[in-house]
Amino acid sequence: MSKTSKKTNQVSTPEQFDKWMFYGFIAVVIALPLAMSRITFDQFDIAKIFSLRLITLFMLLFWVGKMLTARQAELRWSKFDFAVIGFLVLVFISTLTSIHFPTALHGKFKRYEGLLTFLNYGIIYFLAMQTFTGFKRLSTLSKAITYTGAVVALYGVMQYMGADVFSWATLPFEERRSFSTFGNPDLLGGFLVMLAPIALAEFLRAKDLKSNLLMGGSLFLILLCLLTAFTRGAWLGAAFAIVFFAIVAGKAFLSNPRKLLTVLAAFIGIFVVIAVYSATTGHEVMNLVKRIESITQITEGSAGSRIEIWKAGLKMVEEDPVFGLGPDTFRLGSERYETLKYVQMNQGRSVADNAHNYVVQLAAGVGIPATLLFLGFLAAVVVLAVMYLRKQDSEERLVYAGLTAALVGYFIHLIFGVSISGSTGVFWVIMGALMASVGKVRVTAIVPRSNSDIYLKFAMAALVLVALVSAYFGVTMYVADVHYATALKMAGTGQYNEAVSRYEKAIILYKNGRYYDGYGMFLEQLGISQNNKSTLDKAIATFEEAVRQEPLEADHYIFLASAYSKSALRPDDPSIALAEQELKKAIAIRPNAFSARLLLANIYTYEEKYTEAIELLDFVLLVDAGSEAGLRLLGQSRKAVGDTEKAKAAYERLLVVKPDDAEAKAALKDLAK
Repeated sequence: MSKTSKKTNQVSTPEQFDKWMFYGFIAVVIALPLAMSRITFDQFDIAKIFSLRLITLFMLLFWVGKMLTARQAELRWSKFDFAVIGFLVLVFISTLTSIHFPTALHGKFKRYEGLLTFLNYGIIYFLAMQTFTGFKRLSTLSKAITYTGAVVALYGVMQYMGADVFSWATLPFEERRSFSTFGNPDLLGGFLVMLAPIALAEFLRAKDLKSNLLMGGSLFLILLCLLTAFTRGAWLGAAFAIVFFAIVAGKAFLSNPRKLLTVLAAFIGIFVVIAVYSATTGHEVMNLVKRIESITQITEGSAGSRIEIWKAGLKMVEEDPVFGLGPDTFRLGSERYETLKYVQMNQGRSVADNAHNYVVQLAAGVGIPATLLFLGFLAAVVVLAVMYLRKQDSEERLVYAGLTAALVGYFIHLIFGVSISGSTGVFWVIMGALMASVGKVRVTAIVPRSNSDIYLKFAMAALVLVALVSAYFGVTMYVADVHYATALKMAGTGQYNEAVSRYEKAIILYKNGRYYDGYGMFLEQLGISQNNKSTLDKAIATFEEAVRQEPLEADHYIFLASAYSKSALRPDDPSIALAEQELKKAIAIRPNAFSARLLLANIYTYEEKYTEAIELLDFVLLVDAGSEAGLRLLGQSRKAVGDTEKAKAAYERLLVVKPDDAEAKAALKDLAK
């Protein structure tokens, strides 16, 4: 090979790495929304975090390759980057001082917004600053997001029409609501909020017939899916985003009135069709008009529940306003601060694992200073983008306006919703891409074999190490979830030895509270069905380990107490005392614990401590007046202490809940004598 050829290859190498970095960003905005897994227990979010971390690692390696092969390496940066760095440093400190380090590091199961994910977002932002060097790449990014959104929306619309290509287990929301590749209508709605202004911008700037059909069809599907998700926070976010887009785009928005009329007519058409059809479903959540009307009912339903969650979140902020309780530790903190009204609204059957308000979520998790840095940085991106786009031609102005409106709309959605990597990862890509274009980027040349070169190589090594650790845990968590899902299937088909092996492999790879509880319940049921004390003892040991791993999670104590009580053979069995002890710990951790009090009342009744049981049952029935178990135990306890009238009242209430209850009927006859 000639010297000239070698020189040409040497020059083209960093350019090739640069292209691969850009392709990596396109892969991110495609893979994150579409990623889901049919072989894991968590079929949606774990696949997205797995994809995010692996793609980020490869992009970072491409950047390192580019820097090492360039004749003179260059770093692109902005003074606003220091806000991101400050935010990440505070998140790191918050993790070290958190109430539970493993959760703060990895994030809560099915959320995964711990330190490693925030660092991943930071690396994505940094790489975007190095990659998006011109409008052409920004334009390609905008189109890629739109096309991906169309696929996501198409699948969501198919679900609404009853044409889902997959069969799903029982869903925790209304049948036929669109949830697409996000597993939840609210999470899907958050992603669609970002898409609406971007797709509208792409349609307005489309020139030829093919582009008009593709972008127009994509926009139509996205707007249709926004309606069929029936997510009010997303509707507010999308409406705000489109109004913001129209204002900042200005004349570019009004340049093609025919297209605007087409969009308006199409939206009105699909709105009317969905409104008429949804009125026949017989479900208020799936009734479009009633769902819109309910937006103003802020003290009822899910809106009222969110207000109660915010109250708990603000109490958490008060506990440590500087560094917070640790990223994504909201569930562990909220158990201590949840309001009685929230527990009543949910009948004691759920714990808030997220603030459903990103500002409160961040402030409670990583503290007020970090939250202010994040909000200030986001505001800077938006302001700089608006200032920049006003000087651009019509086509460029539409793209910048669409991407900026996507950020604004998504943030509005996050005031009522939940951040997940599938959407927030794309959000950080957009922030980085915009800042790289509008943020008065500075370029610093790195002189070979100088101090700056040494610092750069040290920084590269540190970033790669972080990305490697993050990717490693992403892979192990995914593999662990495959094992856990397989264990559940094997347990259901009677392959008990294989199930045990899979449960234990899952726990080794990812010490997650959900896995411990699932494994413990499996062993408990198996021990009872086989009358095998050693298996029951193993279940107890598993729950005890869960308590050691997550000492602030009340449910672990409740499961442990249940296992103790089921292993008892008589009222004076030492296991009963141990069960009482664990339930009292659960109540200490979660003062408004419903399940712990109900189980403890059951134990007290078994021990004939009826007065103590009645005191607990008064709280149980305050939370859930229709609790069948609570009314039964109250009737038994009142009868045992000779309180005939109140015993009758308890059994009569039980018959309202369960009209054919034989015990209640027999007790009432006996009490009438």
